[in-house]
Amino acid sequence: MSKRIENPDDYFSAGPLQMARYGKNTVMESNWEKGQFEEFQQKLQDEFPIIIDEIDVLITSIVSLVITLPAEQLLLRARTLVTASCLGKKSEAEYGTDDSIAFRMVDYIQSIIASAKPAASQKKEVSEEDWQQLYGLVEKLFNKLNLEYQICSTAKRREIDPNLDLEVEEFYYKAQMYWCNVRGHRYLVHEEISLRELLSPHSDILDEIYGIKADQLIVEISKIINSMTFGLGEAIIQMDKFRHATLDKLDESFIREHPTLDMPQLMAKVIKDNDWQNWQEKVFGQCLGFDLYDLHKTTNLPSKLLNELCWEVGQDSDFLADGEFSGWPLRIWPIFKRPFIKINSTYYCFDLQSLLDHLYRVLQRAICSQKPEYKPTWNKKQKEVSEQLPFTYFKKLLPTADVYHSVYYKWHTGKQGGKQWCEADGLVIFDGHLFILEIKAGAFTYTSPATDFPAYVKSLQNLILKPALQGSRFVEYLNSQKSVEVFDENHKKISELSANDYSGITICPITLDSFTELASQSQHLKPLDIDVGELPVWAISIDDLRVYADIFINPLIFMHFIKQRMRSFASKIIQTDDELDHVGLYLKHNSYVQHAKNLQGNSEAAISFNGYRTDVDIFFSDKLENPSIESPLKQDMPQLFFEIIELITISAKPQRTKIVSDLLDLSGDWRSSLTEGVKKALTKQISSKQLQPLSTYGESRITVCCWHALYVDHDPKLALDHTKASMLVTQDENRILLELFYDEHGKLHDVDWSYIIIDEKEPDIERLQVLAEKLKTKRLAASGKIGRNQQCPCGSGKKYKQCCRE
Repeated sequence: MSKRIENPDDYFSAGPLQMARYGKNTVMESNWEKGQFEEFQQKLQDEFPIIIDEIDVLITSIVSLVITLPAEQLLLRARTLVTASCLGKKSEAEYGTDDSIAFRMVDYIQSIIASAKPAASQKKEVSEEDWQQLYGLVEKLFNKLNLEYQICSTAKRREIDPNLDLEVEEFYYKAQMYWCNVRGHRYLVHEEISLRELLSPHSDILDEIYGIKADQLIVEISKIINSMTFGLGEAIIQMDKFRHATLDKLDESFIREHPTLDMPQLMAKVIKDNDWQNWQEKVFGQCLGFDLYDLHKTTNLPSKLLNELCWEVGQDSDFLADGEFSGWPLRIWPIFKRPFIKINSTYYCFDLQSLLDHLYRVLQRAICSQKPEYKPTWNKKQKEVSEQLPFTYFKKLLPTADVYHSVYYKWHTGKQGGKQWCEADGLVIFDGHLFILEIKAGAFTYTSPATDFPAYVKSLQNLILKPALQGSRFVEYLNSQKSVEVFDENHKKISELSANDYSGITICPITLDSFTELASQSQHLKPLDIDVGELPVWAISIDDLRVYADIFINPLIFMHFIKQRMRSFASKIIQTDDELDHVGLYLKHNSYVQHAKNLQGNSEAAISFNGYRTDVDIFFSDKLENPSIESPLKQDMPQLFFEIIELITISAKPQRTKIVSDLLDLSGDWRSSLTEGVKKALTKQISSKQLQPLSTYGESRITVCCWHALYVDHDPKLALDHTKASMLVTQDENRILLELFYDEHGKLHDVDWSYIIIDEKEPDIERLQVLAEKLKTKRLAASGKIGRNQQCPCGSGKKYKQCCRE
């Protein structure tokens, strides 16, 4: 693997700040002169109370303007802006600051409408001046909150506490940024699936309280998704059809027949004569009116449920209440608690993401509030579903895996140290790799990190730390003896396991709620007293697993990703804001931890990995329109590698994961070189009718033997001898022997592999050394004239002058 230092594509320097761009990655470093940083901090501390006052004034101005404007018109315009900002975009990376403000014009403004009583005198419409003024205020509010307030508040806390832990402060800052700005827990194509999985067990109670079964509720929610995703586009198509249909009828003869009618009257008569009034009302209502967002027109949701999920104008009493952060986006937004809004007796949904992100937990709180005795039943069913779903998706990823649900074992617990019965939620075993599943169905805190950061940290401890430690406890038990027993819930033995059988172990805390922004950084949470230990921990949500099950079609490629993902666990450089960034990094750079090391070089600069999930986003955007499409997300590699991997996948031979992993560890250059070598070997076999083995040296030690059915008979001893002779030439301790079998038509139809080791006990060493010398001589003869400083063609990796020339 290359360890060269890469040169940046762009470089920027301003005062103490230096930034460099390497493709999609940004590297940042600061170098302050003496006293410069302290002076800057003092300035920020002095500005802190001023920034707070400015934010309060902005919020007061926003509220004062909003209460004078017609709420439904204001939200319709905001929703139209969101729709326009989404046009042509399939990836999160395509959205800029203006797009973010467009979304806040819906969810934040709806929260204001739900919290503020309308003015006694309201305007009849939203003028362009009103809109631009409001947009400007919201833009200033979020820009000031996201940047100036955060920087100044950190400086103020440093003034109060000179020993402020800046690593904890960074997480505090990130948590607030996610709270205020990040929406969308899962891809739209997965929303219906997720709701069906989670709500189906509660169908009876939904019917009892709201008069709607779970299946029908999901159908109605799907109508909202369709209306707000495809509705406007479909309405514009219908509008165009309506226009053409009316114009076709409005020909010259029709106009001559009605000489006293003007054009609007003629159009009205065409519509009336053809009984198109309903068509007209529908297309104009959807294109220019509120029909796409009017829940009585888009769904058949019962009124009782709508009332549970909506605010009336000015109904919420918390968001604008007196106290710290009144009206600030750092409080709990009303739209998080009730995603719909009721205006003039009409129920509307203007914000799809708030609905989908919070619907399940909103329904849970509502049902358990109305019927408290159902709470234990809800929790029980939620636990059952949460503990089943990870296995469902792991089996999709690894179809031949052995699975154990809820295994029990006796091991030391608590401070007393005595052995007690312990439970692991599940084990997934695939070709020498053990996944230890610890599943948590509990909710991540719904409180804001700005007002209750301890609750935020406690949620991370409950949903990541505790299950990680439980998984570590099982590993400790597994390593305690040569083999250990595991039992079912009745303490009946179900299997015997040995740590020696596993080349890799991964602890998987799996959560029902999504919080991948921080879960993807589980190894960096030590400052929050969340030390998951040294064993690799892969903290993910069920939503993440569902995504992986759609992305990875081949189980062995998925296992190679897991290998790289676990390498990132030990890396201090890899800090991503989303679990799916790891997928993007893997698809682009393969050994992405090494890529990050190359970027960082000898500096300690922080690296920001941006835009790596773009292809993933595009795939799931396309899948929304065509659910049957398979994942196109693959690393760039020669077709030969795909063919080899597919044949190994269907093989029953052990160590399939290991050989595929070793092959995929090869860099792009090595993959291409090996592919070209196979092509040349097959071509030479046609004329020579002899085996033409090829070998790689250095970090990648592979010998490839191609057996073409028309030209060469399979000779396993010949292949093994050549491999061992190659090892003696280069003094390798181990080497892979990869055998490729081609049929009469030149199609690869089988693959075999062996891991070859030579030591001092090799029984046939003298004969092999003779073969090694012959191999050296043959390679030297085939190389022609060799320069003193060229690499020796014998394969040793040394320069010619230091090797065979002597």
